[in-house]
Amino acid sequence: MRDATPAPDADTRALLQQIAARLTAERPQHPMRESIRTALALTFATRRHGYGTERAATAEEQLLAAAPVVEDGLTRQQYADLLRDLAGGGR
Repeated sequence: MRDATPAPDADTRALLQQIAARLTAERPQHPMRESIRTALALTFATRRHGYGTERAATAEEQLLAAAPVVEDGLTRQQYADLLRDLAGGGR
């Protein structure tokens, strides 16, 4: 039986879209790395909800839960496409 993961909330979907836009705009053909995924989750959650706030910490956790772990061989563009799909925004 497959474990049902709840769909991301509206805030998480918006942040996923923003991260996808950033990945597409900056070096889209470069390799995507797990360290980039975690850094962008922190950066975008903090920008939206403020440094050191409980809401930023929650948003970061939700982003990391929603954004898949980076697989070897993916470019930043390919990962951005995955994030857009998760956010329901298409490509």
